[in-house]
Amino acid sequence: MAAVAGRLWADVDSPENSNFSEHVTRRTPAQARLDMMLISGGDERIWLDPVTRRNRYGAPASPASEELWFSSAAASAISPRGSAAATRAFYAHARMGADPAALFNDIRARIAALVGLPGMEVALAASAAEAEFTALAVARALFDRQIVNILIAPDEVSDGARAAASGRHFGDTAAFAPHVERGAPLAGWAEEEAALRTVAIRDDEGLALPAFEIDRAAARHVADALAQHCAPILHLLDSSKTGRGGLSREAARGIVASCGDRALVVVDASQLRCTFEDIRADLEAGFLVIISGSKFAGGPAFCGALLIPPCKAAQLRDMKLPAGLGAYTARLDWPESFAHAFGAGSFAPANLGLALRWVAALSEMEAFAGTPAEIRESVVARFAETVRRAVASNMNLDFLDAESWRLGQPATIYPVVALGADPAQTQRLHDWLASPLGAQGASDLDRICHLGQPTVAGERAALTISLSMPQINGVAERLSQNMDFDAAFMPLRRDIELLFRKLDVLVSRTRTGAPPMSRPARSSLAPAHALRQRLGVP
Repeated sequence: MAAVAGRLWADVDSPENSNFSEHVTRRTPAQARLDMMLISGGDERIWLDPVTRRNRYGAPASPASEELWFSSAAASAISPRGSAAATRAFYAHARMGADPAALFNDIRARIAALVGLPGMEVALAASAAEAEFTALAVARALFDRQIVNILIAPDEVSDGARAAASGRHFGDTAAFAPHVERGAPLAGWAEEEAALRTVAIRDDEGLALPAFEIDRAAARHVADALAQHCAPILHLLDSSKTGRGGLSREAARGIVASCGDRALVVVDASQLRCTFEDIRADLEAGFLVIISGSKFAGGPAFCGALLIPPCKAAQLRDMKLPAGLGAYTARLDWPESFAHAFGAGSFAPANLGLALRWVAALSEMEAFAGTPAEIRESVVARFAETVRRAVASNMNLDFLDAESWRLGQPATIYPVVALGADPAQTQRLHDWLASPLGAQGASDLDRICHLGQPTVAGERAALTISLSMPQINGVAERLSQNMDFDAAFMPLRRDIELLFRKLDVLVSRTRTGAPPMSRPARSSLAPAHALRQRLGVP
């Protein structure tokens, strides 16, 4: 660990490190070293732009508490609590003689303790997309037949979901490979390692489909796969980027009961919008579960994991990973009981950046778990009430889904549409929100506001406003200082109200043809990402 850390410390000042050079000049050497570690062990999605010093999600490597972060459906900046935890872990494990295995084992133990199921195994992954590779490798070890991978609403999950579920490279780089061929199968996997099937959760107009239609479509794909003597991997989407799920847990259990070990269910809980009790129940049902510490948990982008139930872990003692997975996973990402799996190919010993990102995320997850349920529920309910009131009072805004209006069912993700705005215009609104408005006499509108990247639904696109564990933890901390609930929630309420004031100004100016400002501020905008490229937005 010390040798690797020392090499990375030296690399901070390397002239080849152009993505980080300007950021280093504005940070202390110690801070720059930690920042460098936190963006290591991933792909181009978390590299820092040399001008904005942010990744493609708009997040810097260090805390940005002066900005408004309602973007946890996609990614957020590391929280002050998470940064402090990562700093302590970095220096504790950079000491000469420190055992990196102990760090990774501790992370797995802490995740398992939150879930509370003895005998489960935790395989770490750089992101939820990489966790799809891990799930596919597990399925390959369990089945000796052609695999059919059934995804729910992949376009509302991640850009790489389809390729990863097919066993193909989804980007141009990987955590341990400076270049991979996008769309090519991983070495060691066949050209058609897994046939892909998808189930929509919306119709062509972007309207939500009823749950029974989603359940029926998923069951039909499973039946078709079994009829062709294939092994179906059926995904259960707990929450998409717009807060919608797909395939009910009741239907998933019914499918497993009818076909037994001939099918495998993978729960995509990467948003982590469900409870730890839900995850434990999924594992007890024999389902694999994908989680992330980067979304609701509020950790830095790129910390995922695959949770393996005890009944499946016992069947994987002879598992072998394909050589191509060495571009994405390291030996210490896996429990010691899986040491035999690295027989083929070359695998790095450890992904230290991944470990530090998980340490940051776990600091928030454990604080959240230690907060009384009634406080957590009260914060979510007040968040929902505040967002609903803001949308209701603005004639230019509406919710993407009608159920967002229902009282008594508060959520932590709200997809909001600007009426009359097409996807390209919505993308521009997203970018303007992440820039100073430049309005004289209205300095509060200069604050940077982050929302989830727009999600296209039919002819519209939604801006997702989402709550995170760090925000809930912040309210809980203020309550512990003897504030009443209204006072403890007030900072979050003011942030929500400011967000909607700025959004209202931007939408109004856009509708009248008046430019919001001369140009987006380069210092605050993230680099162009996949959606902007797809829409052709300049």
